Amino acid sequence: AGYAKWYRAMLQRLCHSFGSVNFGTESSTCHTSTVEAWKDMTGMFSVNNTANSNCYILWAANPFYSKYVQVAGLYKSKERGMKIIVVDPKKTPSATKLADIHLQIKPGTDAALALGMAKIIIDNGWTDMEYIKKYVHGFEEYKKEVEKYDLETVAKITGLDPEDIYRATEMYAVNMPSSISQSGAPIVHHINGYQTFKAIMSLTAITGNYDRVGGNIPAGETFSHQWANFETKEHQYIHETTPQNGPKRIGYDRFPLWEKFIPECQMTDFVRQAKTADPYPLKALFAFGMNNRMLPQPHEVLEVLDEMEFVVSVELFMTDVCKHADIILPACTSFEREEFKVYPGGKVWYIKPVIPPVGQSKPDSQIISELVPVLGIDDPLLASGYRKFVDYCLQDCKLTVEDCLASDMPISSPDAVPYKELEYLEKGLMTPTGKFELYSESIASIPGCGLSPVPTYDAPYDEEDAEQYPFILSVGARIPYALHSRLHEVPWLRTFHPTLRVDINDEDAESLGIELNDTIVVENSNGKVRVCANVTSKQLKGTLNIYHGRKEADANELVALNHLCPYSGYPGYNCVHVKVTKEAAYEA
Repeated sequence: AGYAKWYRAMLQRLCHSFGSVNFGTESSTCHTSTVEAWKDMTGMFSVNNTANSNCYILWAANPFYSKYVQVAGLYKSKERGMKIIVVDPKKTPSATKLADIHLQIKPGTDAALALGMAKIIIDNGWTDMEYIKKYVHGFEEYKKEVEKYDLETVAKITGLDPEDIYRATEMYAVNMPSSISQSGAPIVHHINGYQTFKAIMSLTAITGNYDRVGGNIPAGETFSHQWANFETKEHQYIHETTPQNGPKRIGYDRFPLWEKFIPECQMTDFVRQAKTADPYPLKALFAFGMNNRMLPQPHEVLEVLDEMEFVVSVELFMTDVCKHADIILPACTSFEREEFKVYPGGKVWYIKPVIPPVGQSKPDSQIISELVPVLGIDDPLLASGYRKFVDYCLQDCKLTVEDCLASDMPISSPDAVPYKELEYLEKGLMTPTGKFELYSESIASIPGCGLSPVPTYDAPYDEEDAEQYPFILSVGARIPYALHSRLHEVPWLRTFHPTLRVDINDEDAESLGIELNDTIVVENSNGKVRVCANVTSKQLKGTLNIYHGRKEADANELVALNHLCPYSGYPGYNCVHVKVTKEAAYEA
């Protein structure tokens, strides 16, 4: 399954009922590593409660581009006195318009900063020791690790001013309650990203800001990856037909921690397994909205599809994956189908179609249900369609599908329960110790995995020669008028960004004789792309940024297949060594 999550529960059940363990999604490279990390630390995901915070760290987050509906609330909170710290290698709108302190950090060194902040907090007695003794596991082991990260060491690794590091740490630790943003991808798009995310969020534990109003609060999944303060039977619907004696999922042996927490295959191992047939061959693929550009070396994904015996693509657009499929099934847009949605605070909405399906297209859910008898699957519930799926999920709730259909607007669920401070910690978390685990007993229980139970900092860089390829490239930043690669071919949207650009620091550009709008080549041993130079002081010296997903210059081709985080399997999209050459001086 690619982007769009609304039908995923039905598709995963179809996969399981058919007898396959290999359900995978674009979440193999987006967001779910953060879910994995939270499950490791606390047993469930969490969200930041910024409305009640006195200090907020926007860590690798820029809501002006990625969550613009939050910006008005941040301005209001800032007006009432909330302090804002931005940690980002770029001078983003968040850094220039909201930040009291901007830590313009070297890419991929965030774990060193977080561990250094922890040392400052511990050394100054800004920890909540009563909270730690009662609710936190592994503090002494964690404390031993953070001792390595004195201010001088952290400043050298991160490129930050020691005074700025200290001021930001004090601002977070003293202005209680404090919260930290949930970075869905920028942090975990490093080969050290999983441990970095844990190092950052561990700050909430040592300061007593986890499960606290104004801090970071626990959040489950009500429906379709959203939390609305009540529970449904969606997970039971998904997993009650899971094969019990099937083969290992894709990525099982390579990423054992992902396998422990995430009931999906890890698609970053898809190309390797398809090419080697180790531990077994992959013969067919049924893709819903699959995008080869979500993975490193996208051309290799298409080569693998050509070698498979059978490929089906369900899509809105004629994508490259469609062009390598045996059968294409056209999917509806959201204007042509119904969908049940939930929102934080107990709001639910059953959206109705405004036009009938165009041409031969059908809703993804209908395609799934109609396949059940065709494939000879004995699953009457799945065959009965989308509304029956929602009914099943709501069977223990006071709310019904009929209640939702009766309204054209969102309604409040009577099952929603308001958040109560410390409620989750008091009843015990869903971890082996029942506490916030700074020392992961889950990791410690995996023999021979070579993974550290406490958060650590490891260098984020790939295996390219740093002298030959001196720049650090990020291929993961957002722009405000595109949704990853899916909308690049829509002509009117293309007018906002007609030429793909690379952001390069003005001093770096001057030293290379590069001027604004010059055509340059960015390359390493994995590939090369030709792009237009955007010379800017907003880009950190020594670093580059290219927006991802353009056919004519797909920066993911510069990312090696094996440049992956060992904890999650996530690609290191934001730390890739490259060199830059002016087109006129370049010899192909």
